[in-house]
Amino acid sequence: MGGLAPNEHTRDLLDASLALAQTQLIGQLTDETSLDGRTTGTLGFNGALLAVDVAARSLLGPYWWAPLIALGLATLCCLGPALAVGSSFTRNADLGPPANAFYRIYVGQSSACAREQLLDDLDTAFLNNARRVRAKQRALLAAILILAVGLIASTVPIGLA
Repeated sequence: MGGLAPNEHTRDLLDASLALAQTQLIGQLTDETSLDGRTTGTLGFNGALLAVDVAARSLLGPYWWAPLIALGLATLCCLGPALAVGSSFTRNADLGPPANAFYRIYVGQSSACAREQLLDDLDTAFLNNARRVRAKQRALLAAILILAVGLIASTVPIGLA
């Protein structure tokens, strides 16, 4: 144990684990914020493509509406995360226990017990957030793939017309 008494070793290990858990939670929330920004950007891009498609309908011919199918599907994929619609997106970020309530519960107990519980609580928060982040990632990936494939596929009828 490197010359540390078991108490010091346990305290140091708990402190290091708590710091790691906090860092992971902050990183996860940063990633989620980035996903939200990219989803909003994709919605804006879809809106711009819609405007271009409608404005250029006379140039695109009778199948000018073909890109709208991909735009509509991609927009639907983005709306769930953007508007927090659906069971995967309705929860707010889990930040762990409220600090004041946690303090009041554990003020009379040993600091090691409180740290262990806080570590468990932060792990639970991370796992709760992970489900929502994965759902947002899948929705954004689906939107981008639908948009790319749909726009490429819509060039065929427009090009043949």
